[in-house]
Amino acid sequence: MAHQENHYLLEITQPEAETILKRSRLAIIPTGSVEQHGPHLPCGTDHYAIMVIARRVAAELDGLLLPFSHAGVTPFHSSFAGTLTLRQETYINLLMDVAASVIKHGAKRILILNWHEGNTASINYAASQLQQQYDVRCVVAQACYIAAQLYQDEAELTHAGALEALPVLAYRPELVKLERANNPSPYEAAKEMDALRRSKTVYPLLVDIRQIAPTGWYGDLKIVNMNKAQEMVERVSKEIVKAVKEIFKRLDLDI
Repeated sequence: MAHQENHYLLEITQPEAETILKRSRLAIIPTGSVEQHGPHLPCGTDHYAIMVIARRVAAELDGLLLPFSHAGVTPFHSSFAGTLTLRQETYINLLMDVAASVIKHGAKRILILNWHEGNTASINYAASQLQQQYDVRCVVAQACYIAAQLYQDEAELTHAGALEALPVLAYRPELVKLERANNPSPYEAAKEMDALRRSKTVYPLLVDIRQIAPTGWYGDLKIVNMNKAQEMVERVSKEIVKAVKEIFKRLDLDI
């Protein structure tokens, strides 16, 4: 059963935070990025997308939701103004320092919720180092991939497409300007290049998003509406909660 109280560290008092941490031993770190998302979505899209999901996950798992950097590792988008990027070593050190802070206060499990693909290599390295250096277990949930899996019959995971617009619409609807989405990049060419870089066998390390989408974004926004936005956030959150519980059960870590 979900705990109805606020679980976000920035918005609760020290005794409330300590109670949650002692009760669950679980800390949750949400991570996204600050990067261009076309003319219709905010540069904070990945941050807002993961936060709306993270709040629900934290309540369901009774974990302490930590603040983390809005910026991620995204040199891929740096040719567009409005993009901020951290070096991998900066991101890794920040993630490890934040986790170490709550480990000191009793956290035994760290759940990293990610929306930005470019953070993945750094997250995996940091999580591995945390487990080697501390008595802690880390789990990573790639929320954007879960959304893509759940909605594969309705939309594809494209940059600034429907699956990125929906969680922002659910969390900060005033920031979504669908009427401005008038310059999508050619869909088929972008889809082919995206598939190439996401291959699990042989893949290129692309330098610039413009190699995929010259205008910075591509995709279909037809399914974007408030009902679908709320539904998506709920479905993705439940899927993460279910998977995390199962993983901790298999690892013999009660939750």
